[in-house]
Amino acid sequence: METGKFFQELDAMFRNGNIKDAETYVMGSMERVTEEKNLPALLAMANELGGIYRVTNRLEEAKKVYGAAVEIIRLLGLENAEQHGTTLLNLGSVYTEANEPSEALRLYEEAEAIFQRVGLESEYQMAALYNNRSHAFDKLGEPEKALAWAEKAMGVIRKLEDYDTELATTYTTLAARCSKMMRYDEAWDYLKEAEAIFLKLPGKPNVHYAATLNSLGEICYRRGSYEEAAAYFEKALKIIGENYGENQSYRDVSANLARVREAAGKAPAASGQGAASGQLSAASGTRRLSGLEMAEAYYNEYGKRMIEENFSEYRKYVAAGLVGEGSECFGFDDSLSESHDYGPGFCIWLPDEIYKSVGHRMQEEYDKLPKSYLGRCRMETAEGAGRVGVFSIREFYRKYTGCDGIPENQIAWLLIPETSLATAVNGRVFEDHPGEFTKIRNGLLDFYPRDVYLKKLTARMAMMSQAGQYNYERCMKRGEYGAAYLSCGEFIKNAGSIVYLLNHKYMPFYKWMFRGMGALSRLGEVKPMMERLAAVPDLPENAAEKVSLIEEICVLVRDELERQGLVGGKDPFLNSHCRDVISLISDPQIRKLPVMFDGR
Repeated sequence: METGKFFQELDAMFRNGNIKDAETYVMGSMERVTEEKNLPALLAMANELGGIYRVTNRLEEAKKVYGAAVEIIRLLGLENAEQHGTTLLNLGSVYTEANEPSEALRLYEEAEAIFQRVGLESEYQMAALYNNRSHAFDKLGEPEKALAWAEKAMGVIRKLEDYDTELATTYTTLAARCSKMMRYDEAWDYLKEAEAIFLKLPGKPNVHYAATLNSLGEICYRRGSYEEAAAYFEKALKIIGENYGENQSYRDVSANLARVREAAGKAPAASGQGAASGQLSAASGTRRLSGLEMAEAYYNEYGKRMIEENFSEYRKYVAAGLVGEGSECFGFDDSLSESHDYGPGFCIWLPDEIYKSVGHRMQEEYDKLPKSYLGRCRMETAEGAGRVGVFSIREFYRKYTGCDGIPENQIAWLLIPETSLATAVNGRVFEDHPGEFTKIRNGLLDFYPRDVYLKKLTARMAMMSQAGQYNYERCMKRGEYGAAYLSCGEFIKNAGSIVYLLNHKYMPFYKWMFRGMGALSRLGEVKPMMERLAAVPDLPENAAEKVSLIEEICVLVRDELERQGLVGGKDPFLNSHCRDVISLISDPQIRKLPVMFDGR
């Protein structure tokens, strides 16, 4: 098969936004070149298919395709060639999107060594690598490193000709990094540079322009310019929809648009000043900073200076951020959150030996910091005390997981409640000089070991079947409405948990279960169905609707289990698939546990 013709046709499909047709075309082409034993063409096509999977958020499939591409490289004897570096770069980008930035950085280092070896230090490939490395550090909660690598990418891109799209994309990346550090004026300037480039490009709007528009909308939102923000979000949605359909990016921008419309409805007509949550700050009349934003600004203004002036010799041991209990750590805070255990504050984490040496003195200096900041004063209850301040790294993690660091074995993993793990890895790390805190954090973010994951899935499937598909309808028919209410509640709780599990995310505290589901990429359609289940009273006239909703949710869950290769068959009764999943568990100790047991 002629690869030149393949790429011409594929490019035409991308230009027309036919992503599904492009996937079908690439897979068919791969079958043909496989029959022809044309490995170079197969390698090129595998990289294209991996890219399609990445932009459609099918990250596990993308990992497999790029992994296969690396094997083809080995068969072709192209180790350490440009193709090898490019494939590692692509694979690293998937790991970054999958919230595995440490593995991504390892792959980027390997790719960079290859690019340097073949003389690509000043070429686009190196700029792309720098941008991807910036994204990985952003995921790690290291904004300064993320910005530095984006600036390095710009340094390369600016010297290249005919890379207008890539230049605009890099401006957008720089803007995102500046926004994370609350340098909004710089971010705005970068975005307007990107927009000017995109508007000059011929043909239909470039798909990458959508990210620029979304970021422009975010800054307008923060400034309280709601109509302008909505216009940017609407343009972004149009571009994404035309190219990819209603994928995760489309849903994210839709949520932004809904949020700004809600804020516009709440803003005083004459004010023009808004809040990031769509509300005004009662203290100052300016936009409301989120708890994480306030914590980072407070740390940058007071915490860094406190450490530098009093503990400069220990600065290299400091990790700082805001992680743990409280809605602000999940990014869910609003004006109602400010009634208790809320306000300026941050966490400092120290290695155990350093904490023993200076932890008490550092806490004393922390306690001397201003109690109010940006019009807010921290008010702590007895239950909420000790959420911020100075901590031993291992004691901090032990509080939530019972382990000094990453659990040592699968049983230890199994016995940690999901919500505790969610609390241990939420929030944001502002900086981490020794890297110990982030290493443990990333180990937990890598999610459960496979056997534990499978065991938890079977427990949820069994409980969804028992409580929802079996007991709920029987209780209603018997007129046992209290029992039906409890059955429905158990079903909702377990359905929420399995949605998080299938997204490889830990479910937060029950109060935030529904809120957190809005950010998940898989089974997003289940959330409104569960909310409807919770809202409809358990009365005879509603029984049929609720039974139907339960079945629809179970079918969607079964389909996702099948998509992940964990079950087969179309039986909607989830319990009938439990043994299939259990059979995939390798550890005999875990495999023999009762089907509904998972330690929570």
